[in-house]
Amino acid sequence: MAKNIKMKILSILGGANKGGAENFFERLSFAIEKRKNLELELLIRKNQERYDLLDKQIKKIHQIKNFYFFNPFCHKRIEDIIEEFQPNIVLSWMNRASSFLPVSNGWVNIGRIGGYYKLKNYVNCDYIITNTEDLKEYVIESGWDPNKVEYIPNFVKNNESTKTLNKSVFKEIVCLSRFHRNKGIDILLKAMPYLKNFRLKIVGQGSEKNEYDKLIKKYSLEKNVTFYRWTNNISEFLNSADYLVCPSRHEPFGNIVIDGWAHKIPVIVSDTGGPGLLVKNNFNGIKFKNEDVFDLIDKIKFLDLNKVLQKKLIKNGYNNYKTKYSEQLIIDKYINFFEKIKCAE
Repeated sequence: MAKNIKMKILSILGGANKGGAENFFERLSFAIEKRKNLELELLIRKNQERYDLLDKQIKKIHQIKNFYFFNPFCHKRIEDIIEEFQPNIVLSWMNRASSFLPVSNGWVNIGRIGGYYKLKNYVNCDYIITNTEDLKEYVIESGWDPNKVEYIPNFVKNNESTKTLNKSVFKEIVCLSRFHRNKGIDILLKAMPYLKNFRLKIVGQGSEKNEYDKLIKKYSLEKNVTFYRWTNNISEFLNSADYLVCPSRHEPFGNIVIDGWAHKIPVIVSDTGGPGLLVKNNFNGIKFKNEDVFDLIDKIKFLDLNKVLQKKLIKNGYNNYKTKYSEQLIIDKYINFFEKIKCAE
């Protein structure tokens, strides 16, 4: 690619709620926008909060209110945006956006997946990017050409704020998550009655909040657990916490684990999915048996009593973040892949 010609990228997100994929869409968009040799436009499902956030840095953002497959307006709008922008790359996020893609004609369609989705939605994709090696294997085993599937993990932002010392007599656990059964927050809440010297901050939002309120009432946890609405400034919680717990029943990648590493905080995760693969037990984090409340209790108490292990986990976790999941490293992988397939088509 000539140095004075910008590569054009159209990135499409059909989801509306906050979640790991949506957060990384925003993060990746900001990182691409900073590159002088790239020109980025976004198409999102109408969401004022997301638009206001993205609009601070992204020059061109399109919105569709009713982003549904059987809405013919959506198909026409996407085709019109592609015709006007003339992108080299169209990057679609998850099922909804990918199912709308027209057959590529002078550009390359890439589906970006972060879960074990139904691949029929990606029929018009020329390539697929996965954020875990397991997902790459799943796509290939489903019949995709291995040369058309690329593994590129997520990155997290560097923690540029200062850690604050927890001066409370209680140790502080933080859990940052969407409120969904898969996230296992109920498992962590059931552990709290046995963790008398700990306080829990839960940052997120979602449909399961009423169920969590019932558990708090059942176990009399009103003074032990505090909820906070999701914020993009998660550093304010991670910098003051003693431990980060990711109790997910199912989690394809686990951005929050890398966030914990970047903030130099010990992480405790269930031994399943992405977090279970990211964490090497007693090296860069602690694993507990998936859905086992009492194993989680034991692991939190064990780590709290072992200061040497805490320092080891923090050191190795931060090193993992710097060498594998930094913004610079991952953005370079995306751009190199875009340039390779653009030239190959």
